[in-house]
Amino acid sequence: MKKTITLLMLLALVMGAAAQRNRVYKSIKEIRNPDSVYILKLNYKRLKQIPPKVFTLHNLRELDLGRNFIDSIPPEIGNLVNLEELDLRRNRLRVIPPELGQLRNLRYLNLSRNPILDLPDEMSQLTNLEQLILWCTGVISFPPSFVVLNSNLKLIDLRVCPLTWDDQQAIEELLPSPRKRWDYVCNCQ
Repeated sequence: MKKTITLLMLLALVMGAAAQRNRVYKSIKEIRNPDSVYILKLNYKRLKQIPPKVFTLHNLRELDLGRNFIDSIPPEIGNLVNLEELDLRRNRLRVIPPELGQLRNLRYLNLSRNPILDLPDEMSQLTNLEQLILWCTGVISFPPSFVVLNSNLKLIDLRVCPLTWDDQQAIEELLPSPRKRWDYVCNCQ
């Protein structure tokens, strides 16, 4: 009987921990224990900057900061080493900090609809990255070091980017394995 009760208590504890991992937080104010936050969705919050408390959430796996007014990413982004998904779409980002390369568990990165022109060389350290969404940015090339991303990267979305035919060919040569989404170009000049 005692073993059954102990087993049931252990099972309840494990199921409670699993439920915590699936809980979606939608406000910084509702966070009581930073270590219990795995998913944080702060999209559509009219944020002008990333709240500093975000960088204390060391177990964070998914972070959605899309559709805000954020114009910079602080170096502290590198603290979120367990992050697997990062959505920064539809902000005002012009520069991606090199510290983003410290997020080595990142599998999904969405930077679409930001006025970004270049990506830092350090992003080549994101060797687990599977999807890189750059839709409607100014990105037309990648640093040569991105060649190391070729084996794991499955998708690069470059639709509505000002790519010429030559730009597309250079990307195809650097990263032949991932599927690419891009627009047809005329190379008119």
